[in-house]
Amino acid sequence: MKQGCALGLALVCVAGLTGPVMAQASVSNDVQIDGFEQPELRELNYNLDSGSVRVENPQQGARDLQVPVWEGIVDVPDAEWIRLRFSDVALAHSTEEVRESYLRVTSLQDGYEQYLDAKSLAEWSNTSAYFNGGAVKIEIMASPNASGQVNRVRVWGVQASAPVVGPRSICGTVDDRVLSYDNRDARLMPIGCTAWLFSDHGNRMLTAGHCGPGTGDVIQFNVPLSSSGGSPQNPPPQDQYPVDGSSVQQASSIFIGSDWAYFGVFDNSNTGMSPGTSYGVWHDLAPSQIPSDGRPIRITGYGSTSSPVPASWYLVQKTHVGPLASIVGNTVRYATDTTGGNSGSAILDENNQIAIGIHTNAGCSSGGGSNQGTSLFNNDLQNALANPQGICLPRDIQASVVARPTHVQPEGGDEIVLQIDNLQGHSVVGAPKFIVNATDGTSFEQDMVDNGDGTYTGTFGSYYCGSSVSYSFEIEDEEGTVVSVPASGTFTTVALDDLTIAFEDNFQTNMGWQSYTTGGSSTFIRAEPNGFGMGDPDSDADGSGMCYVTSNISGRDVDNGSVWLLSPPINISGVEDGVLRVSVWMTGTGPDSMDIEISTNAGLSFTEVTSITSTNGQWQDLSYDIASLNPASNILQMRISVTDAGADTTVEGGVDAFKVTSEVCDNTPGCPADLNGDGALDFFDVSGFLSAYNAMDPSADFDGNGSFDFFDVSAFLSAFSAGCP
Repeated sequence: MKQGCALGLALVCVAGLTGPVMAQASVSNDVQIDGFEQPELRELNYNLDSGSVRVENPQQGARDLQVPVWEGIVDVPDAEWIRLRFSDVALAHSTEEVRESYLRVTSLQDGYEQYLDAKSLAEWSNTSAYFNGGAVKIEIMASPNASGQVNRVRVWGVQASAPVVGPRSICGTVDDRVLSYDNRDARLMPIGCTAWLFSDHGNRMLTAGHCGPGTGDVIQFNVPLSSSGGSPQNPPPQDQYPVDGSSVQQASSIFIGSDWAYFGVFDNSNTGMSPGTSYGVWHDLAPSQIPSDGRPIRITGYGSTSSPVPASWYLVQKTHVGPLASIVGNTVRYATDTTGGNSGSAILDENNQIAIGIHTNAGCSSGGGSNQGTSLFNNDLQNALANPQGICLPRDIQASVVARPTHVQPEGGDEIVLQIDNLQGHSVVGAPKFIVNATDGTSFEQDMVDNGDGTYTGTFGSYYCGSSVSYSFEIEDEEGTVVSVPASGTFTTVALDDLTIAFEDNFQTNMGWQSYTTGGSSTFIRAEPNGFGMGDPDSDADGSGMCYVTSNISGRDVDNGSVWLLSPPINISGVEDGVLRVSVWMTGTGPDSMDIEISTNAGLSFTEVTSITSTNGQWQDLSYDIASLNPASNILQMRISVTDAGADTTVEGGVDAFKVTSEVCDNTPGCPADLNGDGALDFFDVSGFLSAYNAMDPSADFDGNGSFDFFDVSAFLSAFSAGCP
């Protein structure tokens, strides 16, 4: 294992280092809007750098287990908690043999761990979660057979704690708050405010505008007691969520009655879930303004404390109920105890358990008075709630096909089932649509049958045997949003009397494909496509997850040469009515090309069967009749090249869903022109032939030579004229 220094660990002790305390917020928390204290902290600048590290002794066959290839320790001896700031992070990406590298950060005080890959590092703005204690261990975790790629991490800064006592806004002489454990309410760090979940969306939150949520801030649930000295402690990383800066909307001018912020958090990098999904609770918003009638108001939040309240209650969740004092315009007043750190708390109508506003300001004292907040019915806040941004945008209904058919019977009647996986708070309106288009000209849209258990059934029609059948689904929710399955394009099957799969590869494992490069950069790799916006796919063709793509690295495409992908040898002996099928993706311009070649003589020579410049931003299904290739042996191979012809263009390629099948059609002897199989020759057969011919469907290859030309038209007309027996 790579070491951080000659002693075996990189140990960075920053005791005695000093750094600037983070800037104070410009607006008050619970005092009038003229000054504000947040939890005191330090920003410490220094350098811990792993350098470039890689696996020195790769272990073949151990792909499923990442191992540490470097570790280092950051230690701030006088800190009760720390948070790391990263830069120059390079993590090996996934390839056909290697899983993506990631960082593992572990608190040496309580053993809590956080896992950060390239995606979650971006969501966390190159920072870690908050960790208890002053020391953490950082490890680079890489696949043990990843000998060809380097990894690196640099820690350039540490945010460290120092306790402080905040201002009071207690209504009377006694702090009546008690400890609380409500996962609707969270702590916003590092500012030291309160924020709260609302709606079943799972990621949406509200707080005070002067708390200023933004990129780099962190929301914490299940916050433990502070230390005996009053320094805030932190929950495990699975209870911490980074703020999505692109989601933030807040009051443009902050004053009492106009002090709000609406934002969202990313899903947790350890669990992959939103806080709403993890905890299953959230605040419900009041549908209308309540009367000013003295009803009980609850404030729950992460306020500061002072003696005689225990120091361990500092900035942990506490709650109190007091009477509603008044609602005037957009300002809500109540005699409920709060202190600094409560800013952003929900103003909760205790009788109806609905949130009516956001706590923002003090007003209480030992002589009485009332604390204050912003009504939910502030017009600007209502406009923001109606126009979410970033992660707060509505999440659509999620659905999937229970079992996609390898083929369907030409006479029709095969059923297919669509399953609703997650309603995301929506409801299905009407019946989902089952949409089918076949190369024989058949086309229909069908209302699916509700099975009453979250699944719906559709039924395939009849098609000419050998026709390619494309299908998709549409689901409409109560807001009129239509969700397509798949999200783009269609699923594809084929109408056959019988189908036997001789060889199939969805590229979830390495089945012997070889990739190489001639005269240029990039290569074919087997991976989950990342979709970096340079004409490369963002998903595979068959939904299995992985495929072969060129590069799969941001900003890199095929340049000034060719990349090649060669299939393993495939034994086609005994394959009756054999068809080779493959899905391809190509982005190119002008002379750029994807060339597909097939060898039927055990790889001695290859014949080009297709040349493509572009698939227009989608996967394209190709099929080849093996008999028409006049195989010279029982061994078949495919070779695909993607070429950048040298111009300043973007070139990307992909390959997926490769299979060799036996596709049998038992058509009625003596009546090949009866394309729709109804026993009569009429206009519909002519229309079916023309549709199949234009689509280059094998059913229109009447002379069986693998090409589509005048001779196929002539053969069809002759068969049509001969009639049915």
